[in-house]
Amino acid sequence: MASMGSTTRQAMKWMAPAGVLLTLGLFTVADVAWSQPADGPGGRRGRMGRRGGPGGPGGLMLPLGRLELTDTQHDAVRGVMEQNREATRAVATRVREVKRALQAAVVAEVANEGAIRAAAAELANAEGDAAVQRAFVRSQVWQLLTPDQQVTARALEAEMQERMEQRRGRRAERGERRERRRQR
Repeated sequence: MASMGSTTRQAMKWMAPAGVLLTLGLFTVADVAWSQPADGPGGRRGRMGRRGGPGGPGGLMLPLGRLELTDTQHDAVRGVMEQNREATRAVATRVREVKRALQAAVVAEVANEGAIRAAAAELANAEGDAAVQRAFVRSQVWQLLTPDQQVTARALEAEMQERMEQRRGRRAERGERRERRRQR
């Protein structure tokens, strides 16, 4: 029985570092993926290969593809996106850069609480600027919709929100089940 305990200890010696390396690798892959340009050839695509990722173009969280836009509306939406492209890219770039600075402060050889907090505060400001930019563009696009399309958009957004809440609930339940199994 003593050999079983030493085998477990030996396994644990390599499992912890392997877990750390795997986690760091996943963070690196995620960082590289999110640092890619948001559009252009080969740009980020959302579900089922559609442009714009979750929430439609520019993260507007408007289900434009399901609102039966007219050709005129499509052109107008495209115009709004083009008018705001540079500002949207600038805030996205700033968020990426500040996230990298925060990550660098967190993994520095010597922990510097002041530098970490300063980078975190700067990230909060950058993300706030990005949210304001998204809201500005979204409001411009919203004005292009007919009242019926706005009603439909609200209903679709409510459905999407409900699905997200259900997913969160299922994830929480799975986490609770895992925790109960660990405690046994």
